[in-house]
Amino acid sequence: MERQGATDSDFSALDCISATFGITVAWLGHDPSVLGDHWGYHRRTDTVDTEWPVEHLGIQRRTPEEILHDWYGLTADHMHHADSRRAEEYIRARLLEGHPVIAWVDTFHVPHSSFHRQQHHSHRIVIRPGDGNDEEKADSLRIVDRYQGSLFDGFMESGTLFTAMSSDALGEARRGDPDWRNRTVVVKAGPLESGEAGKAPHKETRKETQQERFRSAVARNAHSAAGADLVTACADELRAAPDAFTSLSPVGAIEVSAWFGELASQRALNARFLRAAAETFTLPSLHDRAADAEALSRRWEMTRNYFFLRFRKGSVAVRRIADLITETATLETEWNAKLRESLAGSGPQSADRTLSGPDPLSPPGVAL
Repeated sequence: MERQGATDSDFSALDCISATFGITVAWLGHDPSVLGDHWGYHRRTDTVDTEWPVEHLGIQRRTPEEILHDWYGLTADHMHHADSRRAEEYIRARLLEGHPVIAWVDTFHVPHSSFHRQQHHSHRIVIRPGDGNDEEKADSLRIVDRYQGSLFDGFMESGTLFTAMSSDALGEARRGDPDWRNRTVVVKAGPLESGEAGKAPHKETRKETQQERFRSAVARNAHSAAGADLVTACADELRAAPDAFTSLSPVGAIEVSAWFGELASQRALNARFLRAAAETFTLPSLHDRAADAEALSRRWEMTRNYFFLRFRKGSVAVRRIADLITETATLETEWNAKLRESLAGSGPQSADRTLSGPDPLSPPGVAL
């Protein structure tokens, strides 16, 4: 496979799933901003045990595989290998073909991770084809990790990598997750539809199609129910009985922290998508909406940090977390309304105000 000239060095994400798919699609020559084309919330319908009410909600977004197939016709080959030897054979074969490989690893065994030799944690990285200058690295593989918590681009000894991929801890990941040991994903160009071979759409036609797809995606999200009422209901439940939520199991603490983190990541991806949309169909006000999305991302990330540091401090901390959730959910409702105004090309001058506001973690009388 010939790389098409795009670089992945400017893409990173606040979650490792988006990071791995983003740098892979960039390697294939496509714009990874499309990973942010969906937002909102939905009630989970599975039966996984939960401890905090926010765990009943899921982020309403399509999977990266669905998005990349829809936008670019890419396909994803998911493989669960019988053991690390077969995983290694498969990975090396794909690398020789020029395909980057997404792999699950246990951060306890990953030298560049802050969890190295400290904590077991499921994580995703990209194993990338060499550039022809890697002869001296015969016993190592090129690793790219653009999750913002562990940025890395370098080499890992193959023995270390396959130990991390086969760690028993990957079989005991987050609630409801499958066994992540020896799993890989390879993203490829999809097969041509019947009659597509040899066709090359006119440049202007491609541009018009892209403009319409961005506009349609923004409109679909802005005019859909963002589910902020579901988030507010969770906050109300916390606020009504704070004493019931002052303790969490280690797994529960990871789950709730991950919920806030996934929200922060998705809003950052939404900001990237809105900036791409603003450029594609020349709608400058979407740059303001992108700034709003970035501000929402920062608020969710700061709320996660506050939760992590304070939730065991008692009912006062739980109530403050509930207030932060309500405040940000309200700002998300405003964000969606302003998106609708931007698309309509009208609205009060105040619609261009961004949502950054004061630091949500520095309210009067509450100290970190």
